[in-house]
Amino acid sequence: MKWISFLTYLGIGYATYYLIMILLDSMNTSRNGPKNALPILTFSETVKPEKISLEDFADNTFHAEPASIGLGSVSLKDLFTLARQDAIEFTKSVSF
Repeated sequence: MKWISFLTYLGIGYATYYLIMILLDSMNTSRNGPKNALPILTFSETVKPEKISLEDFADNTFHAEPASIGLGSVSLKDLFTLARQDAIEFTKSVSF
């Protein structure tokens, strides 16, 4: 058996399998959907949106810290300081 005939038989097998699955699926359900289908859920909002001006947020002073500190890591300057002090333990190799 050559590769081309093997791949042909394999393709025919896959096509037959999926054709049978599609036909079985189409016979099990009606055109309008399954008979035991649940009703469609709908939601209605009773809250009306409010327009907010920028002046409402002018009083709030938000001082965010840098993401490196917020995530518990160190800054680049501190990283070099730790490297000079040999305080960094390598757990696995670094890939470039």
